[in-house]
Amino acid sequence: MLRTQYDQTVRLVRQPDHAVAAGHMAAHWGNEEFTKIGYFDNCEDQKKLSEETIFGIAEHDNGWWEWEASPSNSESDKLPRGLSEVLRNPTEATMRWKIGISRFEETHPYGTLLTNLHAYRLYRAEINEEIHPLFVGSKSIGGKESPEATSLVETLKKQQDRIKQHLEKLGGWHKDAVKPEILQPHARLTQILDALSLALCSDLIPPVSGKAKGLGQDEIEFHHIPRKSWEDRINVHITPKGNNTLEFDPFPFDEDNLVVPIIVTEIDAARQEEITLSELYKIPRKIVEFTFQISK
Repeated sequence: MLRTQYDQTVRLVRQPDHAVAAGHMAAHWGNEEFTKIGYFDNCEDQKKLSEETIFGIAEHDNGWWEWEASPSNSESDKLPRGLSEVLRNPTEATMRWKIGISRFEETHPYGTLLTNLHAYRLYRAEINEEIHPLFVGSKSIGGKESPEATSLVETLKKQQDRIKQHLEKLGGWHKDAVKPEILQPHARLTQILDALSLALCSDLIPPVSGKAKGLGQDEIEFHHIPRKSWEDRINVHITPKGNNTLEFDPFPFDEDNLVVPIIVTEIDAARQEEITLSELYKIPRKIVEFTFQISK
C-alpha cells in the first residue's frame, strides 16, 4: 500500500494499481525522439516483444496481490500499513518478490525476467550504474546484513539464468529479447516507469531539491533513460505545473496531454480508530487523473 498525506486526508494506492499505471505509461512510451518499447534493435517480432514488455512493467508488483487483498494495519494510526513500514520486515518484504517472480514464469517468461531484474536491482543497486531513482546515492533496499535479502538475491540470480536459457531455447523473438541491446533498455525503463508512477502515487521519489510532497507535485529528474538505443541515454526533467499537470523535457510519450489515471482511496487523516477490511471496502475508490505535457 502506498500511503501519502494529502491535505486533510491520507491517500492510499494499492501496489498492483500503481504498477498498472506504469504499464499505461509504457504502452504510450515512444515517439520520433524516443524508441517505442519493444523496438530497440532488431527483433523477429517487435509487436509481440512490445506486448510482453508492457505486460512485465504493468505486473511488476503482482507479488503484492495477496497482501493488498487483506492489508494489515499500522500500530501507530490503525490505518493500513504503508510500503516503507512493510519493508522494515525483511521476511515480509522479500516474500512479496518470491511470490511475484514465480507467478507468470511459465506463461510470460520475458515479462517475469523484467520483474526479476527489477527486484534484483533494488536489492543490489550498487552493482549497477543505472540505480533506481528511489535511492539517489544510497545502496539498496535490502541491506547485505539481511539473510532474507541474501536468500532472495540468490533465488533471483538462479531464476535469471533459468529464464534466459529458456528464452534462448524458444528461439525467435524470445531469443532476440535477451540480447543486451534489447534487455538493458527494457530493464531500465521498468525502473523509470515504476519511479514515475511512484511519483504520482506517493511521496517516495526524491525531488530535485527540498522535501518530497509527492502525488505529482515535485520537480524531479530521471537519469540514464534510453532514447534511441541503449548507447543513447539522456536525462528527463519533469516540472509540475499545478492541477495535476506535469511538463516533460524532453517528452518521451506518443501524445501530448497524455492522461494517466490512478485508482486511489482517501481516508480522513484525523481518523484514529482501526480501519477494518469491510470499512475499507465501504470507502469509494476514485480515479485521479494526471496530464503529461510537452515542455513549453
